[in-house]
Amino acid sequence: MKKYIVLIFGFLFFITAVFSQASVEINDSFYKQAQNWELRGLTSTLPQLRPYPVNVIKRILNDVIENGSEHEAERAKEEYERIFKKVWTPYYKATGGIKLSHKEYENSSKNSNTTDFHTEIGIGGDVSLHRLVSVGYKFGIYGQRNRFSEYSPLYTCMEEDSIFDPVDAGPLTAYLNWNMNLAVGTENVYGGGGMSRLGFGPFIGDGMALNEYGYHCANITFNATTKNWSYASAYETIGATRNMGKEIDGSWLSNGKYLAFHALKWHLFQKFNLTYYENIIFGSYNNLAYITPAPYYAVQNITGAGDNLQMGLLFEVKPIDGLNWATDFFADDIALNSVLRFDFDSKLRFGFQTGVIYVPEESVCTRLTFNYTAIMPYVYAHWEYDDDTTGVFTGKTWNRQNYTNSGINIGSSLDPNSDKISLTASLAPVRNLTINLFGNFIRHANSAEDYTDDEASEFMLADAGTYATNGTLYMSQMFSSSGSSGEHVPSAWDKLGFMTSDHKMYVTQFGLNAEYTFARTKIGRFSLCAGYTFEYVKNAGVNNHVYKGGLIYTANDDGTYSDPDGNMYSTWEALKSSDYVQSAVKAARESWVANLYDCMNHYVSVSLKYSY
Repeated sequence: MKKYIVLIFGFLFFITAVFSQASVEINDSFYKQAQNWELRGLTSTLPQLRPYPVNVIKRILNDVIENGSEHEAERAKEEYERIFKKVWTPYYKATGGIKLSHKEYENSSKNSNTTDFHTEIGIGGDVSLHRLVSVGYKFGIYGQRNRFSEYSPLYTCMEEDSIFDPVDAGPLTAYLNWNMNLAVGTENVYGGGGMSRLGFGPFIGDGMALNEYGYHCANITFNATTKNWSYASAYETIGATRNMGKEIDGSWLSNGKYLAFHALKWHLFQKFNLTYYENIIFGSYNNLAYITPAPYYAVQNITGAGDNLQMGLLFEVKPIDGLNWATDFFADDIALNSVLRFDFDSKLRFGFQTGVIYVPEESVCTRLTFNYTAIMPYVYAHWEYDDDTTGVFTGKTWNRQNYTNSGINIGSSLDPNSDKISLTASLAPVRNLTINLFGNFIRHANSAEDYTDDEASEFMLADAGTYATNGTLYMSQMFSSSGSSGEHVPSAWDKLGFMTSDHKMYVTQFGLNAEYTFARTKIGRFSLCAGYTFEYVKNAGVNNHVYKGGLIYTANDDGTYSDPDGNMYSTWEALKSSDYVQSAVKAARESWVANLYDCMNHYVSVSLKYSY
């Protein structure tokens, strides 16, 4: 059936052979532009959740047409035509690129080139069915030559929702890339549902709770926006992966994983907003109580507080028109007793983000952003037991607790135990030309390097594939245990451990993307894009597994243990402290360090976009 769908869309391309699905395509350029207009005071308060329904988008554009300068009004009219000129718009885009890589090892170096081509063809639009009812849709077929991770810079994410269930299409692998939203309500109060990505917060594409670059989900949303306060909620069905995040026995995804989110925003003063938000991940049961506006902290206690709850506070200060200083504190798991004793080297699992967004008036530079993000160790990382009666888990166990959707980060794209400084600038030097400049400096440390010898022994003696020790959100703060619950990994559970490892990965990235959109003609609209990114990685490989497990030993019937050389150990502790195990721990650490390397990458791409 999918092969016929590919052929149908291919035929559409040849007969109709930029895009306008703003009410469902969350990464549409409209959303940053809408934020710019809000900061400039040209439109009223925006809803908290993105994307917006058709009537909200029209209201924003009409506000700017009425209140903006001649230049701003003209830009809004162009956006109105792009988005709403047709209720259906066939489109096509294609990107070719190359990655040039130079790797420096301790005693050798290696050069490599990776070429890439990916393309998409489809149809989409934004439609008002009634004054109170609208639909946004996008039905596309996306094809790629290589896996996204093979040709993209570190900690970047795909814009396409197409990573599973492929079809071979000659030299490309083709995927469905479909999204659709239905919204019912007024501009200020509305509900919706469908399949799309969701975004929240002022740092578009870089948020810690709901990031636009997360994977799409089936969702039900609600937004209410007033002069003094705003409320938003979402209820999502998402995909579960294994504790190790890997395909096992040919199986990659499972169902029964859900996320609920809500946020209450107070417009306390003209220049100051305060938002409290909660999100919770749970499964395999479906708890409809999380649809209500009741505090999730109280709701989860009804069933034993076994779900994965996070809470956040977002402060926004807008001292002048065009400037927003925002600070977001994302609390995952906080040892409050330790904090009250001023002991900050304890279990503090939180994310922190602060930065400014500045929109100059009538300037070649249309937008400037600068922010700092820090993700503490083990944030987003939650294990899942095999059942409710024991603390046993393995790498094969389905995980319905960690902060991923189908294996893709829901929040920040950074790994735990990382931080980032980011600077971006958007320029519009001439009509129809946009240039985006960016720079990132990222640090990441693998918390597994800080495990004590005793802790590392547990990881080495476990079956291979039981634990992740690669510094990602799949790492656990617990040991698998046959008791009623797992045993804590002391250095992971009781310590902060932020950037305390000896070997850190440093990532420097900077580059630009330019896009020129030609004037619309009878046959449609074309855009040409070009991009370049420079990336230097110091200590690449820090995010590899330190301890892979599988060290051989024998558990004897009399409660003793023996190693392959026949040495006997009276207790488990004696085995862990033996020369046999400790030498294996040392060898694993040394091997991990020896495989670190420095890398310099250049990414060049050229794209063509077309819509009818």
